Amino acid sequence: MPSYSAFIDKIQDWANKDNTVLEDSVVQDCMKYAADNVYRRLRVTALEQTVTYSKTQLDAATTSSSNRAASKTELTIPADLTEFIQLREIDDDGRTCRVFNEKTDLRTFNDIYAEKTQASYWSRVGNVLIYSPGFGTGFTSFIPTKAELHYYKRLPALNALYDVTPANFTAGYLTTVGGTTYLYNVTASPSVKYASHAEAVTADTTKITGTFPGSGSATHQNIEVTFADVATANKCVADMELSGTGISLNTVTSAPPKIASVANGSTTSKKNITLQNTNESQTFTGQTVTFSTTTSTKYIGTEVAHWLRDENEKLLLYGSLAESFYYLQDEDQAKKYKQLFIEELAQLNDEDNKRGASGGNVQINFNGRGLI
Repeated sequence: MPSYSAFIDKIQDWANKDNTVLEDSVVQDCMKYAADNVYRRLRVTALEQTVTYSKTQLDAATTSSSNRAASKTELTIPADLTEFIQLREIDDDGRTCRVFNEKTDLRTFNDIYAEKTQASYWSRVGNVLIYSPGFGTGFTSFIPTKAELHYYKRLPALNALYDVTPANFTAGYLTTVGGTTYLYNVTASPSVKYASHAEAVTADTTKITGTFPGSGSATHQNIEVTFADVATANKCVADMELSGTGISLNTVTSAPPKIASVANGSTTSKKNITLQNTNESQTFTGQTVTFSTTTSTKYIGTEVAHWLRDENEKLLLYGSLAESFYYLQDEDQAKKYKQLFIEELAQLNDEDNKRGASGGNVQINFNGRGLI
């Protein structure tokens, strides 16, 4: 299961060209073109997708004042759709109430006198699917409560990475190598991550609490702290929020005051705290303060598993090599790998059909030098 970068190397190796002749950026383009050709031509179960629309969504999509036609339902088409398979309205038990199989051009769809071969039909305008009759129209019993759109999809980019989220951290999909986005944790549970500092502060059940010393006024930015667990254990860090009885919100941000930096104090048991905002005029003398013990680390997502790149390596390899040799103006090699690409497409489609899948026949057409 080669990584994206390893796949680039493999294409260059098979082409017997180093990256000064067949540059990485060119190979990336060729891989994308090959993947696009797969999504346009291959019809297998792995590329099928179903989206379910709730009654609330469908009611709004049928009655919206911006609809092009009254009593019709308009749905935003999923961004990854490559080909429509079927739209059906179903009840709570998943039973089919009505199926929309017939596609009409928009002119026929809008013409009330035009002959339609079926009572239920649909059309497309840009990224909007319109179907008639509108959701739930004409039913007296066996009433639909949702709709399902079944279609063939385009997969994510070949080099897609997991998003930096707490859930993906827990699932093990993130790494600190080359990290770009912060996740936060609290000292009591360093294995738990939060998307924001505020979430970590809220979740922290072991906050440090103490009282600022002195009988005078310790105002503005610089405050000296003598709590042993803060000063000596180095638990006082940047971005900590200060809260407690008598602690007012930051006068500029209207949020709890935060620490900008921490430095050594006048003795080894003390720390000097600088607040983040120069306009802060907080008074901390003799007040109980809570320090949220949060820290942050930058993460980046690992590569998302990819059906085409990871499970159908030959298909992507042959298609990418065909495109690469067209770029290199080597017609013979391009035709060779184009034919291998066609054969691999046909075989995958045939295998899927034999398993009883709903995918249709592979259609391969060529126009000029490129795969289309």
